[in-house]
Amino acid sequence: MRWGSKTLAAVVALLLLAGLAGCGGGDGSDSTAAQAGGGSGESTAKDATAKQGGAEGKSGSSAERQPDPGDASEFKPRHHTDSGGGAEQFKVKGGDNSIQEFGEEADTSDFEAAATALHDFLDARAEGNWAAVCRYLSKSTVESLERLASRSKQGGDTSCSAILAAITNPAAGGAVKAEAEKADVGSLRTDGDQAFLIYTGAEKGTILAMPMADEAGTWKVASLAGTPLN
Repeated sequence: MRWGSKTLAAVVALLLLAGLAGCGGGDGSDSTAAQAGGGSGESTAKDATAKQGGAEGKSGSSAERQPDPGDASEFKPRHHTDSGGGAEQFKVKGGDNSIQEFGEEADTSDFEAAATALHDFLDARAEGNWAAVCRYLSKSTVESLERLASRSKQGGDTSCSAILAAITNPAAGGAVKAEAEKADVGSLRTDGDQAFLIYTGAEKGTILAMPMADEAGTWKVASLAGTPLN
């Protein structure tokens, strides 16, 4: 893979937790810091687990204290229609087009499969069904999330679904649902088993890129949030 540009570096720096831990709450300063690298995903995971652990000493049973991560079997995928059209439409004159020019444009079958994976991920996230969300995440993404959470000394459930349930800001619900409803995928740029889906978000004119990974012929989402391209 070619991770040489500033935009591609920003995708890596986004790290897994920035999109949900701070999205939609307050003035957004926490989310901005995390995406810029000022607040790492690791510290977010540790803080969230610490809060969870602290709560355990104060009240009730663990079932009462911990958010429900959901049941993946209860999630029912919805049908979405995407406009397609390729990455050319998303290029910014004089801007950083490294993602728009990453690899090559995927064929129709890969485009549709990857777009479906993204929509299912977004829909599950909007429902707060974290077990289903984890099902659509790449193996390396899940492992990174669980590894970060396990470094906390507070203990507790460090599974993918449990940590997402614990760290997610409820105030982000409206924005997350809007993105799930309005996301329109226009391009899949692939290079081997790595790719970027480029899609429009909830707000008019917003263009996002979501890292994707091909795992044994199945496209998986490789981050918890798309990276703005404009």
